[in-house]
Amino acid sequence: MPSPIEKSQFATLRIFIVNDSPSDRSTYTRWIERTASFPLDIQEMETGAQALEACRIISPHCLLLDSQLPDMTGLEFLAKIRVPHSNSKTPIIFLTGYGNEEIAAHAIKLGAQEYFNKNTLSEKLLWHHIEKAIEQFSTIHRILALEHQSSIILQSSSDGILVIGHDGLIRFSNPAAEQLFQRTSEQLIGSPFGFPVPVNRTTEIEIMSAPGQPTPVEMRVVPIEWDEEYAYLASLRDVTEQRRAEEERRRHEIERQYSQKLESLGVLAGGIAHDFNNLLMTIVARSGLALRGLPPDSPARKHLDFIEKAGLRGGELANQMLAFAGQTRLDFQVINLQKLLEDMTPFIRATISKRLRFEHDPAPSLSPIRADQAQLRQIIMNIVVNASEACGEGDGVITIRTREWQPQTENFQNWYVLGELPEDRGIALTIQDTGCGMTSDTIPKIFDPFFSTKLPGRGLGLAAILGLAQAHAATIAVRSQPDVGTEFTLLFPATTSSPSTTKKPVFSIPTQDASLTKKPVVLVVDDEEDVRMACSMIFEEMGLQTLVASDGEIGIQVFQQYQHEIMVVLLDLTMPNMDGQEFLEHIQSLNATIPVILSSGYSEEEAMKRFHNPKMAAFIQKPYQVETLIAKVEEIWHKHTTSSDPSL
Repeated sequence: MPSPIEKSQFATLRIFIVNDSPSDRSTYTRWIERTASFPLDIQEMETGAQALEACRIISPHCLLLDSQLPDMTGLEFLAKIRVPHSNSKTPIIFLTGYGNEEIAAHAIKLGAQEYFNKNTLSEKLLWHHIEKAIEQFSTIHRILALEHQSSIILQSSSDGILVIGHDGLIRFSNPAAEQLFQRTSEQLIGSPFGFPVPVNRTTEIEIMSAPGQPTPVEMRVVPIEWDEEYAYLASLRDVTEQRRAEEERRRHEIERQYSQKLESLGVLAGGIAHDFNNLLMTIVARSGLALRGLPPDSPARKHLDFIEKAGLRGGELANQMLAFAGQTRLDFQVINLQKLLEDMTPFIRATISKRLRFEHDPAPSLSPIRADQAQLRQIIMNIVVNASEACGEGDGVITIRTREWQPQTENFQNWYVLGELPEDRGIALTIQDTGCGMTSDTIPKIFDPFFSTKLPGRGLGLAAILGLAQAHAATIAVRSQPDVGTEFTLLFPATTSSPSTTKKPVFSIPTQDASLTKKPVVLVVDDEEDVRMACSMIFEEMGLQTLVASDGEIGIQVFQQYQHEIMVVLLDLTMPNMDGQEFLEHIQSLNATIPVILSSGYSEEEAMKRFHNPKMAAFIQKPYQVETLIAKVEEIWHKHTTSSDPSL
């Protein structure tokens, strides 16, 4: 069997023999050379000073030291070579000519690996103890190296490491654990761990740091032996960022799913609103025509007037559906939110229950925002009405407050958030009530169309504000607690511009008094028969001739036949076979100057997005009153006759 040294890493074994007897040195050299089976570097030295100098230059793998040297004793040599902080770890075999247990103990204490009486030493025994000393030195060296490496790993680990005794007291802690507990090693060691220790399992605990903020920690415990006792090694990993990232991913996934649902509902709502407006168009137009044909004292006038107004209110509901779908036209202006809320305060007080107290908590100063004033009022009133209903018939408080918002001061971590939080400062509008509140599971549902915690199918109140908020680049944040109340916060991007004081010009709709000098032709292209008939009756009352077409293909045929007589085209946006866009491209290739009024249930802005043609004379949104259509046509006819007659 190969010796331990032969299996070691030494290519050449270096041995120093320090002895004042040349014959002893020669004997030891001969014995070693005969026993070893690999290269050797044996150096003989007579004095301790020679040996100390040689060890300073290069350390041997083993040193044979005589107890008596010419310049010092062996014990004095040991004391010099093993001084504190010395790098010399050479295995030393101490040899003496007489047995003395006291000297032996002293030599071992000073750092000798072995002690022998030269008179009992043999060739085989010498080599055996050289091997043993070197192997012992190598083992100790490896152990120390491993301990050093383990210490580096433990001290530099980002995970907290604790050793917990079987009595539940902490025996060891690394810097990461001290950071987690916000306590020093001296404070931790000897103190109770305070948590269950499930062996070979991964669990989660919460550590309360000094400021009182709980830190979620993932803990893995395995059994170990520590100081010859049964103990536990607990690895603690701070998962705060991981949980935050998971929560952020979950929030984005919920928002993504919700956005997809809203997009689908928006398409549905937009389609329903379009068809609904076509039906309302017939109701409003027919009732308007009937009103125009009745004498002022007719008893039927009040019924028709009610029908016309009901149709227009139905159009408002359709516009709410379009608002939910994000398809409303917004007139953005720079608005002073404080002034808007002050103007709305009397109306809000009149709207909510008399048993509720309304409080307005304005910020001392507030930057303006860009918004559509009418739609912003609608957003505020929808939330206020919802808050009033949440308070029921009892007493309560509704508070509206405004403030400048900074992303560093509040992250809305515990709120349900729709939209992205502004990266820069914003304006926060908060509406808070002391009503019945909601559970966290209910909050995401409140923006669903017709969802209500009170009565089923109440309307589009909160659902409608989503499209409006998105159009304003606003973020909605909600938090609520049962029996405590609810808070809605809207974050608007701030603007540096001052609110404009100029008023937009008011457009005055012409009356029917203006008479036409001839009977021009109007082409009505709409897929709804009731709409075509109602428009035909309106134009006939105006003294115009009417041509009708149920889709774009038929409309092109009619236009090609009568294009020289047609003075204006009333065109529906959405039709089967050929829609309004394709129809317009065809007729403009025949007559590029023909005036076209685009008609749609969508808002003008949304219709123009769908209708990629800027050459429109006018737009009219369904349902519209008789007078509105008459005014549009007379306006276009006036422009046409003015441009064609230079003398006018």
